[in-house]
Amino acid sequence: MNRFFLVYIGIALAAGGCAASEPEEKTLTLVNAAAVDGKLLEQVRAFAQKELKVPVRLIDVPALAGNESFQALETAAAELKTERDVTCIVVAELPGAEHLRADPDTGIAIINAKALYTDDVEKFTGRIRRMVMRAAAFSFGMEPTPDPYCVTRDYRSLEDLDRMGNNYSPPWQARYTQEAKKRGLRIITPGRAQPPAMP
Repeated sequence: MNRFFLVYIGIALAAGGCAASEPEEKTLTLVNAAAVDGKLLEQVRAFAQKELKVPVRLIDVPALAGNESFQALETAAAELKTERDVTCIVVAELPGAEHLRADPDTGIAIINAKALYTDDVEKFTGRIRRMVMRAAAFSFGMEPTPDPYCVTRDYRSLEDLDRMGNNYSPPWQARYTQEAKKRGLRIITPGRAQPPAMP
């Protein structure tokens, strides 16, 4: 009896070790630096995963909120980023009017929620949503498109941003998918329910 029990325990431990050694799925990682309501950002995460067609996870890292500049925040985010984080998009509150900064070399983008804020929750959510979509593209080295309906197009004011579409133009969506595949991201098949990527 004891012998069989020990064999069972050994098999269980071996299985556990194999599971632990499996590489984690690569994702686009959305990081909340204590800047935005969690439910709001979860809505944005779900939208991004549906439209980008890649796994998107959301994590809360309030410790990042202490950084006072884009550069300091990017440095801190680089220490947080792991091999599974193909792109790391940090939503934070920073001084100044700059909305977004993305670095294709590091795969890190910073969204300044403070500069985008409005009391209108729906409008604020839309601004964050558009910035996440822009950050995803620019972190892959994609440039703004001249297509007036594409979310990556240039804009001159918050009012102009509010009038912008939420998605990529078809050529930019195809290009994003191609770049995502190059980086090892799984492409989600449309029409199948997908759980959020594990934190």
